[in-house]
Amino acid sequence: MADRRNAVSGNPGKDDSYDQITDVIRKLVTRRQFLKGTGAVGLGVTTFYLLGCGSGRSAVKDEPRQIFVANALGMIIAEPSRCVGCRRCELACTEFNDGKAQPAISRIKVGRNYNVGPLAAQKGLMRGNGTWGDHRVIQDTCRQCPHPVPCQLACPHGAIEVVAPLNARVVNVDKCVGCGICTQSCPWGMMSLDKAAGKATKCNLCKECIDACPAGALQYVAWSDKTKQVPPRVVVPASIRTPADVAGSCGKCH
Repeated sequence: MADRRNAVSGNPGKDDSYDQITDVIRKLVTRRQFLKGTGAVGLGVTTFYLLGCGSGRSAVKDEPRQIFVANALGMIIAEPSRCVGCRRCELACTEFNDGKAQPAISRIKVGRNYNVGPLAAQKGLMRGNGTWGDHRVIQDTCRQCPHPVPCQLACPHGAIEVVAPLNARVVNVDKCVGCGICTQSCPWGMMSLDKAAGKATKCNLCKECIDACPAGALQYVAWSDKTKQVPPRVVVPASIRTPADVAGSCGKCH
């Protein structure tokens, strides 16, 4: 299992990055801790304040919203031909990150594709993936989107940040109020809302799902932009895709 966790293409992060990101995940990430952590990687996390790419509204009074442009260093990819549909990855994800077995809020999505696959609406039943189709179970994983990051841009509280050492897009639970706007912002539906905790959940590259997979169907690799390769799962409302408080400033760079 450890070998799969450390299997890296292009060396996305050092060997000790797993332990470092685990430490970050297991404690509440305050704004001061976040700034201290990201400062350690120099230009790894960049904001566009000097270029005007920030809004006047933020969870922190009198500070513009941070717009992160650094890419993640790694990502988790899936190989559907090896997936057996056991969903152990979903259990491992929530048990590690949330302290409970609740696949509905898992950061990796398998159950929703088990019967009909992600393109059932377009292809129809019995014509696509899943056990009702070609028996190929698709695992949906977070693409760790490049700038502009949809979920980060949509959050009105600045609760989604880029966290070292892997530059993962992480929910800051101190800032998250559980409004659920981010869950509507991801074109691939990778954000979830833990209603009991009142917090949003998303992939933080902890890699627990990789360790839990008995078939080796998940792998951690160097980041590359996959957002153009996979069709969107949902239509994101324009008001969420480009919030009013950042639309003007984003136009200066785009």
